[in-house]
Amino acid sequence: MQQTIDWDLIRKNYQLPNQKVYFNSSSFGALSNRTVKVQLECLASWQLNGNTILGEAHDAAKYLRKEFLNLLNAQDHQSAVLSDVSTGMNLLAEVFGRDKRIALLEKDFPAVNMPFIGRGFNIQWVKRANYYHDLSRLEDVLEQGVDVLVMSWVMYNTGQKMDIHAIGELCKKYGTVFALDATQGLGAHSLDLSQVNVDVLLCSCFKWFLAGYGTCMMVCKNSFVRDFPIQAAGQYTIISAEADLLDPDNHRQGIERLELGHIKILPVLALKESFSELVDIGFTSVQERTHQLMKQLHLSLEQSNIEVLTPVQRSNNIVMIEGTPERVKKLEQANIGCTYRNGLIRFGIYFYNNEDDILALIRALN
Repeated sequence: MQQTIDWDLIRKNYQLPNQKVYFNSSSFGALSNRTVKVQLECLASWQLNGNTILGEAHDAAKYLRKEFLNLLNAQDHQSAVLSDVSTGMNLLAEVFGRDKRIALLEKDFPAVNMPFIGRGFNIQWVKRANYYHDLSRLEDVLEQGVDVLVMSWVMYNTGQKMDIHAIGELCKKYGTVFALDATQGLGAHSLDLSQVNVDVLLCSCFKWFLAGYGTCMMVCKNSFVRDFPIQAAGQYTIISAEADLLDPDNHRQGIERLELGHIKILPVLALKESFSELVDIGFTSVQERTHQLMKQLHLSLEQSNIEVLTPVQRSNNIVMIEGTPERVKKLEQANIGCTYRNGLIRFGIYFYNNEDDILALIRALN
């Protein structure tokens, strides 16, 4: 028999949703008491003892590489711990080489598009109609001959959840490498990489993995590394400082080569803690709770005659409405955390929100 989860008790572990009505996890996920404690203990250890917890951080990184693969059911993949998606995308751009034709989605997140724009890649744009990216337009671009498709899973500025199963099949059909930024989807949504054709996945962990800034998980197929050998190298490329620097057997291979320098001890320890807490709650429970709250939010907005601008297929964790100056002022006065950008208001809902938050939001909007 499945144990009932006390969501009110879990909520007490996160200060942000207890300080204000917090619908801004799509910008920054709330930090738990335990995650903050781990970081403070790390700082105190550095202050009093110097760097004596390096081994603990390496163990944490090893745990994260393994557990992210487990979360994604990634059976023929490898993983690495990076600092952020922008860094990962720039490293990917170097791996691809500038002779590759890249497909990008119009108005996608800058961390996805700018590494390829900045390098002057041959870019084929998938146009957006109003707030909606249509699958047929994407296929038209792939059909013209594209080497790599790079895109987000959930659109940060609309909340549209892209059908990555269908897109992965299109990439397979047209021989296109599929690189995915899963930052706004993973954690709040489940993903099985044994069933979805994604070659490379990146995910910053300061949103739905609640770790604060400084970590990004990267996962790729083993076949991707065979097709695109990774030549990036740094201090961490060397397996043993005692062995010969020029010995290829002393060099890390595959995606871990992208972990270039000193391990980022504090962010890695924070992510291990926040990820472990989510495992303790259960990702399935987290996703079901988030979906349930989103359904209630949609219903409440509909009953209040407030139009939802997020196109279908909609994500379970992000919803957009029109951002009039009057609405923005009302939300500020009610101490409701959200994002206002380009005439739209974005609400990011997560498991530590509750029904009272939704009622407070609707009262403020009305």
